[in-house]
Amino acid sequence: MIHLSTLHKILRDNKTPFSCKLWKKNGDILIYKDVVCTSSHHASNTATLLFTESREIRKVKVICIFEINDEEIYI
Repeated sequence: MIHLSTLHKILRDNKTPFSCKLWKKNGDILIYKDVVCTSSHHASNTATLLFTESREIRKVKVICIFEINDEEIYI
């Protein structure tokens, strides 16, 4: 298990691709594979993720991420 503060450090410092699972607003689960965090903002609690294959960019709420590289996140 990884603490939420450690997740923030991973997103801020790690430029290698990772996989993660997160909740959507309606409760659905999204699975992101081979993404890289291009930026993270602690004040707004968001991260910008880049999909390495499609080059698509998504902004997500960090608190919605509940798993990264098959390790659960706890608060």
